[in-house]
Amino acid sequence: MAKLKEMGRILLRTGHIFVWYCLVCATWAAALDLPQRVQAPPAEVPQYTVKRVVHGIAVDGRADETDWRNAAPIHFTFPWNDVEREAVQHTVAKMLWDEKNLFIIYICDDPYINAEIVDHDGATFNEDTVEVFATPNPDDLSKYYGYEMNALGTLLDYITFWRGGARMSGGRGWQSEGVQLATTIDGTPNDDSDLDKGWILEIAIPHDNFRHLGGRIPPRDGDMWRLNLNRCAGKTKGQYSVWSDTHAPRASFHHALYFGKVFFSDRPVGNGAK
Repeated sequence: MAKLKEMGRILLRTGHIFVWYCLVCATWAAALDLPQRVQAPPAEVPQYTVKRVVHGIAVDGRADETDWRNAAPIHFTFPWNDVEREAVQHTVAKMLWDEKNLFIIYICDDPYINAEIVDHDGATFNEDTVEVFATPNPDDLSKYYGYEMNALGTLLDYITFWRGGARMSGGRGWQSEGVQLATTIDGTPNDDSDLDKGWILEIAIPHDNFRHLGGRIPPRDGDMWRLNLNRCAGKTKGQYSVWSDTHAPRASFHHALYFGKVFFSDRPVGNGAK
């Protein structure tokens, strides 16, 4: 009952921005010439095992710690790009967890880094941005959390609710707590006169932020979440990419049916190797 009351309060807070969020999304979709599908979608969604942190993670926007080096990579796919003809802008992500946090790191190749938004809950999806959509309740894909972070580390966080095939809410009505974010940039953002190399974003999300939609919080060994990792194209010669193909005919990420399957494991990353 307490969870239902809390969800009701969230719905009330998010409901008033429904019109705003729909207008923003509609304007964004209309303004951009979203690329059409080139690659055939796979038959199955991908799976990933999230292992336990061993030596600790300092959220500093760097991927050189032992635990990150030992974590299994996730290579993003390009459903809407002809990778045989285009220079691919790779994204590699990794995930880890401990008793308090879910950790994710994104390593992004990017020749034209664009990020100007610095206000929390700004429209980061219009810039060079990475995302995680997740629910700890795999039996109900009509609700999930969204975290969208641009190359400067600006965060847009929300809970999305679907009803009758339509998104009912999202945006700035709900705020997560205790999130740590850091980025490092190898290049000159917002200057297209030269070529950049890329950027790294690292995020730690306390498990308690995932308590509203069911599922066991904090997760335990063997628990499965549905989750996807995405990257937006930005403003200059960018590419949309994902971990789990959304099966959408044009670049689009909000398709929970095709979220990947993430399994939490008590096994230490790298078997505890230094």
